[in-house]
Amino acid sequence: MIDKIRFKQMDALRLENEWLRVVVIPALGGKVASMYKKDKQFELLFQHKEEAYQKPGKYAAFAEYDAAGFDDAFPSIDAGKVWVGQQELEYPDHGEIWTADFSYVIEGDDRVSLTYQSPAFGYRYQKQLTLQDKTLRLHYHITNHGEAMFPCIWAMHCLLRCEEDMELEFPPGTQTVLNVQDSASLGPAGQLHSYPVTRNRDGRQYRLDRVLPATSGTTKKYYTCGRVAEGRCGVYYPSQQVRYQVVFDKEKLPYVGFWVTEGGFRGDYNCALEPANGYYDAIDIAKRNQALYCLAPGETLSFELAMKLD
Repeated sequence: MIDKIRFKQMDALRLENEWLRVVVIPALGGKVASMYKKDKQFELLFQHKEEAYQKPGKYAAFAEYDAAGFDDAFPSIDAGKVWVGQQELEYPDHGEIWTADFSYVIEGDDRVSLTYQSPAFGYRYQKQLTLQDKTLRLHYHITNHGEAMFPCIWAMHCLLRCEEDMELEFPPGTQTVLNVQDSASLGPAGQLHSYPVTRNRDGRQYRLDRVLPATSGTTKKYYTCGRVAEGRCGVYYPSQQVRYQVVFDKEKLPYVGFWVTEGGFRGDYNCALEPANGYYDAIDIAKRNQALYCLAPGETLSFELAMKLD
């Protein structure tokens, strides 16, 4: 069943079945604002703390807005100037999509298709969301209608609610992570750590598959080191007896980043496991790492994700 509703003062679509209730906001980039497991009365996604969303402009600073729910970060995470053919273009902070106004078509009682045509960058961005039993399936098609190669990073910026006893499940086979943000715990950006257990700056044992309490006042970001061996990751919430898993194509999205704020960013307590097609965050860094995807003129990048809440 799909209904048109108002959600925090925005027009939204509610997809609902026996197990899940999902809220999507077309005017905020097709943001998945809520993914709610009905039998456990469990909300997976970090919720906007205000009563109403604000509509950001294209070059808005991501940190000045809600920083909640599941946004698509495309065509980059970090802002910056990028050469596209003979033009130097400014890529917005966390990409263009989170600020974009999507058109949509409701297809039957379990599927919605959303579309955006970028006037600034010349790509057509389509995503289809289907609610199927305990799983939200997302199919993406991004087509370059420009005349030049389009360097781009796509990342799943999906902010999950943190709980102190949650268990992070990185892709199977993960043995090493790369710290990409200077950290009091993990040291300078660029430092490698064994996974799931490493040593912090003080030499004490530190678990990378757990989070600290919300009172810690910290933030961290690290990536699996290089390409993943399997396309799945997730979180287990023991006190809720709920498991979240995202399954993805490891050939299309071969990297996984992890962000957590344990009260260090605006007092928020959330984290994100972020499958991505670039390594990592910024176009110039990914290019330097030989891990940058370029979408050729006329080419379509297609991939899918499955978010399961069990």
